[in-house]
This record gives sequence, structure tokens and C-alpha cells, in this order.
Amino acid sequence: MSPTPLTPPAKARSLVPIALLFLIGALWGSFFVLIKIAVTDGVRPVSYLFWFTLLSGSWLFLAGILRRRRPRFARADLPYYLKLGLVRFTLANMILYTVQGKVAVGIMAVIMTFVPIFTYLISLIVRIEKFMWLRATGILMGFAGVLLIVLPKSSLPDRSLAIWVLIGFGAPLLHAIAYVALSEKSRPKNVDSITLSSGTLFAAAFFALPLALVLGEFQTPGWPLTAGEQALLGHSVLAAINFYAIFELIRIAGPTYMSQANFMSVGFGVAFGVLLLGESFSLFVWAAIALILAGVALVNLRRD
Repeated sequence: MSPTPLTPPAKARSLVPIALLFLIGALWGSFFVLIKIAVTDGVRPVSYLFWFTLLSGSWLFLAGILRRRRPRFARADLPYYLKLGLVRFTLANMILYTVQGKVAVGIMAVIMTFVPIFTYLISLIVRIEKFMWLRATGILMGFAGVLLIVLPKSSLPDRSLAIWVLIGFGAPLLHAIAYVALSEKSRPKNVDSITLSSGTLFAAAFFALPLALVLGEFQTPGWPLTAGEQALLGHSVLAAINFYAIFELIRIAGPTYMSQANFMSVGFGVAFGVLLLGESFSLFVWAAIALILAGVALVNLRRD
């Protein structure tokens, strides 16, 4: 008699998306700090982008080999990797890294919270998602939390930073476009998350290298590593874990659900900025975090 296959209890399975959501949110919050450290320590944004995507893709490729599931990139899937590598990682992250060097960690975290708003709107337009009042209410609560952070101090410390804030919104828009493209309906068939993640990252490095060379931003890390280069290395390792989690969560729960991690990254990003970089924020920020997490909880109550 063959043994009965062991399956996780229903409660454990239901907790997996929530656990992944918190993991992605916490990692994202830490990334804002690591990027800030690197680009303010002399690492050029596009050079950072190249080494980051190359290293992160390599860590994932190595993980696949160690698991005896070496990523295999089918020729038919290359357009998928190239499209997402260009939009999600090369273009969006080039904006993110450049703007993060100009504005506070907390501000950039707030900007990235607009990803789920853009994601839901795009998903509605292309008919991936249906309109749901509960989900819309959760998104609006998250947006209200963002306003609590921004409006009490309506002006930036330096008004010349306003243009950088506006440019920064290009990053969440491009992320949202990529998340919709990453939905289960469009991802390559019979390809695991490590292959998808590493393939997309290698494609991004493919685009980032000529950009860095043309813009004169290519840098070769030296030894010993500077503080900025150490932050880059740490980011690449943690991001490899994060990218795998992103693909898994999209596969399990869909792009709109996954995008709620951006709400959570505000709380983590603000907290890390205060604890690690000495950034100061008012009590409005903590009230905003509560609103944002409440919005995430509402979205989690029901999903397609």
C-alpha cells in the first residue's frame, strides 16, 4: 500500500500568500535604504543597475543548480524575459535608483505605494481584474495613508526636489505595467519561478550594460569594497530571494494582490529610514502606516 501524500493543512496554505506579502514588503523597505547608501556613496545609478541585475540573476541561477533544477531558457520565452527585463527592471529601476539618490527613503517608499493603484487600473482596462468595492476601498485607504504622510508637510525641504518626485512616479507606473504582464495568463508555461526570475534579471542586465557604457556610468567594483558596493552586494542577495517570492506570490494570488506589498514597504521603509539613517517623521507617519496596513487587510478579505 503506497503512503498517502502529505499536503499542508488548509490553514497553512492560506497563510502562505500573507507570509510572502510580509516578506516582500519588508525586503522592499530595506532595499530603499541599501540603494540610498550605495548611490550617495558614489555608485552610479546605471552601473548599480547592471551589477545588481547581473548578480541577482546569478544567485538565482546558482540556486537552481544547487536544487538540481538548472534554469533552462527556451527560445520561445526570450521575448517575455526581454520585455519584462526592459520595463520592470531596467527602465523602472533606473528611475528608482536615480531618484532615491535625491529624496529621502520615506518619500521614495511613499511614491512606490502608487504601484497597486496603477496595477488595478491597468488590470481593469485589460480585463484581468473585475471591479470590487472591497478591493477598491482597501486601495483608497492605502492612498489616504500616503496623503497623511505627504500633506501635513506639504512642501519638500528643498523645492527643487519637486521635479525628482514627479519623475519618481514613473517607477511605480512601469512596475504596474510589468506586474500585469507577469500574471499567470501571460507567463511562460511549465517554467518555474527561479527560471522566470533569473531570465528576467539577465535580460535587464543585457539592457543595462550598454546604457551604463553610453551614459559613462559603468564602474568596476574594487577591493576592498566601499560601503556603497557592500550595500549593492547585500541588495543583490536579498533581492534574489525577493524576486523569487514575487513570482511565486503572483502565481498563487495574482498581480493586484502581490502589489499590496508596496503599501507595506512604506511602513518598513519609513522605519528603516528612521532607525538606520536617522530620518525623522511625525506622528502622522505612524497613523498612515496603520491606515495602509488596514487597507492591505481589506484587500486580503476577498480576492478572485
